[in-house]
Amino acid sequence: MRKLFAKDLKIKFIETLNELDEFSYEEGNPFLIKIGTDKYFVFLKNLSPAYFKNSPDVTRVQLPYSEHFSKIFKADIPFIILGYDVDTDTVVAWNPTKVKERLNAKSNVSLYSRSSLQENVKDDEFRFGYLSNGERIIVFKRENLTNFFDIVFDLFKENAEPKTTEPKQPVTLTEISDKELLQIIKPLLKKNKVLQAVEETSKYYENKHKNMTFRDWHKLVSNLYRKMNT
Repeated sequence: MRKLFAKDLKIKFIETLNELDEFSYEEGNPFLIKIGTDKYFVFLKNLSPAYFKNSPDVTRVQLPYSEHFSKIFKADIPFIILGYDVDTDTVVAWNPTKVKERLNAKSNVSLYSRSSLQENVKDDEFRFGYLSNGERIIVFKRENLTNFFDIVFDLFKENAEPKTTEPKQPVTLTEISDKELLQIIKPLLKKNKVLQAVEETSKYYENKHKNMTFRDWHKLVSNLYRKMNT
């Protein structure tokens, strides 16, 4: 199995959750994130083969003893460990409550998964897996992180059932109100440089409104241009 450098793994995580409006994060790994008013400690690790001769399907992450975990253990904030499979762009999560109880219990704590689950999970689902000790794991595609934090504790309830996610409707912008962007394009519109203003607007919003086309941006900018000249 391939692995990402810790820095690159965190970048992938941040890039995915940056789609949420009220998302922020701190440095390091483990690290604190905020989604709206909710806080979570998150620890990211690459999944790797467990090298069990009779169970080649087993993968795992290993948690070393760390003073950072001692701090997290004392905090009244959920601690979520996410294992990442680079080859399938898939994430594995373990029960936050049970994981927190095992922190620093020994020099290395192993959390297990199965490569067959990671390979076969669909884009829109949270798939359940069960280990030999009966423990449940949740397997899902990385892009589904935006939905995972909404339902993480529901997924680990005893009577929970596997879930599929409805695709979120893309947000269509109807008016340009961002002050920073307006400071860029208004001077252009005053010089009748409408197309350049459209390009600047498209570039400014390219990561937030990927569903919008050049025609959509042109319409928005043209409406603003007309308002400025009436």
